[in-house]
Amino acid sequence: MARETVTKVERFSVDIPNQPGEGAKLLEALKAEGVNLIACWGYPLGEAGVARMELIPSDPAVLQKAAKKAKVKLTRLPVAFHVVGLDRPGSLAAILSKLAERGVNVHALQAISVGSRYACLIQVDAKDIRKAAAALGV
Repeated sequence: MARETVTKVERFSVDIPNQPGEGAKLLEALKAEGVNLIACWGYPLGEAGVARMELIPSDPAVLQKAAKKAKVKLTRLPVAFHVVGLDRPGSLAAILSKLAERGVNVHALQAISVGSRYACLIQVDAKDIRKAAAALGV
């Protein structure tokens, strides 16, 4: 993993109405307060009409201040690991193997490549964060 950069990142979630424009409205409010996101994704919840957006801010304090100003209820989630590296065959396999060797179960992974680079976010159980950090060298 010498070619990867791994950092621990703070995660938050916000529940919003599952209606057109609600995600845009939230992100516009955050943008107006200078919030920069490393990552963001959304998905419907089992409840009718509710969606959840998960946010990974570059500066958690700025996100928290903006959410308070916009009267948005943030929920803090366990940290995740943000991995950035050169896109090559086996990149994710190597990372997941290191976690498996330490007995860490990954419960969510999002990855994308752009050009010659890739980035991924890895989520593990809260009880495994220390083991995962050691496995990933952070």
